This record gives sequence, structure tokens and C-alpha cells, in this order.
Amino acid sequence: MKAGRKSGEILPRTEKRETERLNSGHGDYESLVRPIEDRMIRSVWRILRCPQDADDAFQEALTTIWNRLDRIRQHPNPHALILRICVNSAYDVIRRRARHQDRRRLEPVPETLPDPSPSAAERISGREKRAEILQAISRLPRKQAQAVLMRFVEELPYSQIAQALGCREVTVRKHIARARTRLSRDLAHLAPYSRKEVLHSEEEPQSEGVG
Repeated sequence: MKAGRKSGEILPRTEKRETERLNSGHGDYESLVRPIEDRMIRSVWRILRCPQDADDAFQEALTTIWNRLDRIRQHPNPHALILRICVNSAYDVIRRRARHQDRRRLEPVPETLPDPSPSAAERISGREKRAEILQAISRLPRKQAQAVLMRFVEELPYSQIAQALGCREVTVRKHIARARTRLSRDLAHLAPYSRKEVLHSEEEPQSEGVG
């Protein structure tokens, strides 16, 4: 997935009658998307850590942004809303992954099973733990998942999350509190590992501030 995308790459294929719309959208891209394009890419990458999945989520986010330009222009914090769209696209990919994993569990059990001993369990990699966390997040209600990802992956302040979700800060805090309660229960077997540490277990570039 390349960070240096040209502005035209975010626009869906269209007929000639859409040419005028495309030309007018170029200015929106430069003012709304270009300043945080690298952060948008990092946002989906931090969550998914898979080049193909991250690229799919990024392209889906760009299409959504294009289709919602009017709403984004009028939003009090357009960049926060754009990051919410990116997080939501990544969340959709997580849910697709979870459904695929559920289907795989229905496949015949292999003749050779992994070593179930405690020493083998202790060797589960950080990547596998992270996959479990993301699968647990995929089972959260959408707004709870969005709030958790925006807070603990994007590290956005509650005020910006509230603007992006279109609710009050107290509602955001309730979403996150409920999500953390459920995640703590579903992921109790990962203790004493830090959920946030696992989410940030791989090196990544520094984030830029959201305007």
C-alpha cells in the first residue's frame, strides 16, 4: 500500500456526466484528505496489520468519503470524521475476518493437533494475541468498537471522538466503559498482557495531530 497516492485514485470510475463533479471534488481532496492522508493510511494499518486488508479498507474509506463530501464539508471537525470513516472501514474488515475464522472452525479437525501443554500456550505470539483482541472488538456494537479504536488506536481525545460520532463526550465515555467491561471479560485469558501493548506491538511511524 503506497502512501503517495495521486488525488485521482480516490475517485470511483464515472461516466462523462460526472466529470464536473470530479473536478470540483479535487479541491475537497486537497483541503480535507491530503493533509491527513498519511495518518488515514496508518490508521487502517495499525488496526489490520495486513497490506491487502489495509489497502481494501483504505479504498473503502475513500469511496465513503467521496460519497459523503457534503456532510464532511459541514462537519465541525472534518478530519475527525474522516478518521472515524477509516476506523469504521477497518472495523468492517475485522468483522469479515471474524466471519471467515468462524467458518474455518467448522472445517474438519486435522489429524495432527497443536501441543496443548501450558508451555506451548505460553509461546502464543503477540500477533495471535492481537488477532484475538481484534476478534473480540469485532463482536462489540459498532459505536462501541469505533470509540475504542479511535481512543486506544488513534489516541484521539474524547472531544474529537464525540464530534466524529455525533454525540456527547459522556456518551463516548459510556461506549468505551461498556466496551472495556466486555473486552476485559472476553480477553481475561490474555492477562497479564496489556491490551493496548498488544495493539501497539509492532513499530509504526509517529502520528500527526488531527486538526
